[in-house]
Amino acid sequence: MVNKIMTAKQAVKKYINNSDMVFVGGFGHAIPFAIAQEIVRQKICQLHLVKTGADIVFDMLVASGCAQSLTCGWYGNPGIGVSYIISQAVASGKLKLTESTNFSMMLRLHAGKLGIPFIPSPILSDGDLADSISEVKSIICPFSNTKIKAHGALNPDVAIVHAQRSDINGNVQLWGSIGDTLDGCEASKKIICSVEEICEQDEILLSPHLTKLPAHKVVAVIKQPFGAYPSYLHGFYQRDEKYYENHSTNSKDTSKVQEWLESVVFRHHDFDSYIQSLPDELIRELKWSGT
Repeated sequence: MVNKIMTAKQAVKKYINNSDMVFVGGFGHAIPFAIAQEIVRQKICQLHLVKTGADIVFDMLVASGCAQSLTCGWYGNPGIGVSYIISQAVASGKLKLTESTNFSMMLRLHAGKLGIPFIPSPILSDGDLADSISEVKSIICPFSNTKIKAHGALNPDVAIVHAQRSDINGNVQLWGSIGDTLDGCEASKKIICSVEEICEQDEILLSPHLTKLPAHKVVAVIKQPFGAYPSYLHGFYQRDEKYYENHSTNSKDTSKVQEWLESVVFRHHDFDSYIQSLPDELIRELKWSGT
């Protein structure tokens, strides 16, 4: 057994480099905010971010100057609207955007997971995006002789993800909405995972159906309670709806964006410090209700 437990600071410094392609896990819940904040704190730059639907954690990575490009199917504040920060960064030329569809992104990540160069599909055969993505090309089906699209594989350098628990060896258990997390992680060359709890291997073995990520690709496990905050984590805590609502308004003001980065990242030496700065009442209110 290999002990892969380390801090977010150690994991980011060791396994994420400038110009890496980074897949960001989570789907509505389990967004890896703790790891993303450490990327910002260490000022890793020129990253190529990859995701089907990009949560506001991408605003943080873009506003801080960490991201150079973004490949995704959608970007914004879930349930509220498209990201103003990302839209402005693209318009100003600071961020290169390759906009696709969620399903095309899933196909590309799945191809990367399978170790094949592309997956054929009629998706993006028509429409305004049909010929705008260099990694999606027209081919002729050898069986039907019809024209379809080849969706080129994505193999990120590293995936960052948050989950409920793991053992020290990196057998990670995740439940709830999975979305693109599994394909994205398995397509990646290595995985950094933060978790709420570290369990004994015997406990992990009692529920093998929950073990979702391959331990041989998990290079770092970070014990980080509330590591997905302000998103939610199934079975542990709810989403901070007020946070997301406030972000929708504040993200349109450059000075408030800088205040946001200062208050949640740069004012704290690590994510624990940030969580400890939150009101106790808020933490109690966010406790998972089971409904």
